[in-house]
Amino acid sequence: MNLAERKAGQRKPTRGGQHFSTRGWVTPTIVGLLCAGLVFASYERGHGNLHKIKTRVNPQPVAEALPAGPGGQDPIRLSRSATSIGKEAELISATFLPGRGMNVFQLTAMIPGHGEVQLLVSPALASAAGLMNGLDEDANGSASASMGGAILVPWAQNLSGTPTGTAGVLQTIWNNQRLTFPAVNAQSNESVEGLLLNRGADSVKSDVLPDGQTVVATFHAGDFGGHWPSTIEVTVQAQLTSHDLDLTVTATNTGQKPAPFGIGWHPYFAIPSGDRSNALLKIPSKTIMAIDHRSGNPTGKMDDVGETSNDLSRKGGSKLGLNGLSETYTNLLPDVAGGPVAEIRDPAYNYMLSMIPLTPNITNMRVISPGDKPWVSIGPNTNLDDPFGAEWGKPENAGIVTLAPGETLRWKVRVEISLMGSSDSNL
Repeated sequence: MNLAERKAGQRKPTRGGQHFSTRGWVTPTIVGLLCAGLVFASYERGHGNLHKIKTRVNPQPVAEALPAGPGGQDPIRLSRSATSIGKEAELISATFLPGRGMNVFQLTAMIPGHGEVQLLVSPALASAAGLMNGLDEDANGSASASMGGAILVPWAQNLSGTPTGTAGVLQTIWNNQRLTFPAVNAQSNESVEGLLLNRGADSVKSDVLPDGQTVVATFHAGDFGGHWPSTIEVTVQAQLTSHDLDLTVTATNTGQKPAPFGIGWHPYFAIPSGDRSNALLKIPSKTIMAIDHRSGNPTGKMDDVGETSNDLSRKGGSKLGLNGLSETYTNLLPDVAGGPVAEIRDPAYNYMLSMIPLTPNITNMRVISPGDKPWVSIGPNTNLDDPFGAEWGKPENAGIVTLAPGETLRWKVRVEISLMGSSDSNL
């Protein structure tokens, strides 16, 4: 007699003198119900529904909706796993802000002896939305050009203009047409750096590569809020692999009228060791854009740097020291392998970054490095400062391209990381 039978046999008679016997059906019924439950749970788990059942039974509070990131769009992070087992310098991630014109917000690398290192100067991602809030110093997206690496279109660097009568809006003339653009602030006669700084992407697509990842963001920029003569579509594509970050910007005139255009980038490359005085910088040029020091505008001419402290063309680079640097280098010189190559070396971390323009329309590099800051900005641009100014004769002389309807302008650069050679360490 099993336990179920024994308990059934001990029951008291029911009213009417009969026993209510469960012998013969209780055990199969219980087993059957258990089996049915297990089968149902297995089916629901296999179809991803078990968590839904739990949610209905134990409902969770709804999370508060917060902005995903600067511009209200999720940051995009490309990443890969290091494969050299600490023997080489490798790129491992690149973070972009599609809500802010695809700003290259951060680039990280694994460097032997130092672990994961941030290669761009930018705040913590969690605080970026507070800084890029569209107010005060971030009016018209200005804050985007002060961190990470802002994409600059439909011009690079600065424009100068005259007031329109509307506070904070300037104007200039191109092909007998008036162009308007936002100023840095209501009192300034200088522009912000382009009109993509605070624009959100209309679509973002990413994909996996054998050794990394790629992402493409599309901006249906239109006429940039009435500032430009025709409608423009801009795409930003980035590809991350172990040693390279390739960045490509294309602009297509989707409208019915010609439009002026320039493309650039404003990255802030960190000197991770903080030892700016011994960091080495190479810029492949012996000429700089001449500046009228009274107005601060270009003169339309180039100065030969010769053997001065502004000559940074030496192989292996020249020490930055503690003197500030703010020049636009022109007439870029090709490397032995082909195009011009700029380099930043940090001997204390034994690595270097190379900036390689991959399209010939990149005619200059804007270099900024304050004497008391551990960073260097190298901006590969298609146009020079104040490209619509009379000093250039015509905008084409300053690198501005006229895009006819249907035409496309393409700009591409590569950022490459490597360890310094033994010969570099003694420079």
